[in-house]
Amino acid sequence: MNQAEDVEVILGHERRYKFHSGTLARNSTLFADMFTEPNAAKLNSRARNAGIKIRWMIELTRLPCEQYPAGCLELVELTPNGERADGRSGLVVNENGRIPQAHKAFAYYEAIFYAFYNKELSIDDTDMTAALSDCYTLLKISDYLGCTSIISKPIEVALLKQGQDLFRAIAAKPSAWVEMAYRIRSESVFRECMIHLVGNWRVHKLSPSTLDQLREIPGLRALIEKYHRALLQKGKDLEIVILSNYPGNMALPADDLPIKREAYAKDILIWMALTFYRHWVGQRLINDKGRHAPDSGYDLYKALGTGGDAYMGKAVTNQFHVKFPMTKKAMNVLENHVLEIKACMKKLVQESGILKWNCQLDCHRFPVKYLTCTEFARADYPWLNADVWAHPRSLAVVKKREYKPGGNDIARQNLDTARMFQGRGASAEMEVDEEEEEGGMVEGSEMEDVQGDHQMAKRARVE
Repeated sequence: MNQAEDVEVILGHERRYKFHSGTLARNSTLFADMFTEPNAAKLNSRARNAGIKIRWMIELTRLPCEQYPAGCLELVELTPNGERADGRSGLVVNENGRIPQAHKAFAYYEAIFYAFYNKELSIDDTDMTAALSDCYTLLKISDYLGCTSIISKPIEVALLKQGQDLFRAIAAKPSAWVEMAYRIRSESVFRECMIHLVGNWRVHKLSPSTLDQLREIPGLRALIEKYHRALLQKGKDLEIVILSNYPGNMALPADDLPIKREAYAKDILIWMALTFYRHWVGQRLINDKGRHAPDSGYDLYKALGTGGDAYMGKAVTNQFHVKFPMTKKAMNVLENHVLEIKACMKKLVQESGILKWNCQLDCHRFPVKYLTCTEFARADYPWLNADVWAHPRSLAVVKKREYKPGGNDIARQNLDTARMFQGRGASAEMEVDEEEEEGGMVEGSEMEDVQGDHQMAKRARVE
């Protein structure tokens, strides 16, 4: 909190910011390469005494364009006084009444810088098409700065805050959103896109633009087709159950075995009702209204799951009565049996789960005309596969930096150095003491020799 703001960022003539070099370098590989000591301003004592802390200055020199999708940031040379060496004051943009692209570019950069400080990121919530465009532009800038992994989660949070507006946009164009979800590694958004792509795959795969968008993600089409085959198998299993089910106790009308013809004869109207029912369902399947339909059988399964008068109404049963005339009472009994069979089949459809809504879209308020029962497994998210990241189009990830020695390393080195010199000093003192002791012993022996010689000379004179 009390750290010096030693970086000044200039986006435009009236867009100037002060940030911490450590925060920017920690979140962006581009800034980590820029904010090095050789690139820092060598402030003189006058500048330091004046309270100038800026050691690096970054300026946006180009707005996003075709050549520079994210624009261009460059270091500005500073004098020892902390002033610009070129004397300029920032990028001046004159758009002459055109759509203000510069203002939007400044806002994108500002949002990313603030996200480094955990400030919530906001996107355009007036139109989800504009929101998608905002997200792609933010990703282009984050790729340029080398902070995609940092900015992806705030983008996901900003998108999910849109609620049903987001999910309606995904249902309308899942191929456009699936790449976005892939790039920001959003499991929630990617799963939502997959449910809509799989459920309506027969329609989506006819669109060349959709297929082009899906090619941006390696292996995505194969993944969609895998889940679509599983969806069709689920429909096939339901169709087999519908056509092979005998409701109630039709198979065993009596407890005594073997069952006599009279026991089956009592249920003739039930068997006729089941025959009429299977006749109608079989015709729908032969006419490709089941799993082979463009909607993969949604309309048929929806009708079977609703029951009642949703299908095989009065007009249909009257057609059977034309071919098989009977009394009015028998007709009413047969129609009641058909309703009972419908109720039984409705239960089977519900138990199959094929009409279940696994998407986050509120299908009560915003219904869709295809199946949304796909259960997407977490293990199938593309970014969880290590092979995907080796693909040249894979998501730009902040590469792991090799850090220089940090505070603990330097302190440890200083301590080791101090201990080394301390050890050297102690050994030197011991050597000096030993030399002094040896010197004292030598001097003592020399004194003894001198005294001995003096006594011998004195004795010689006396003699």
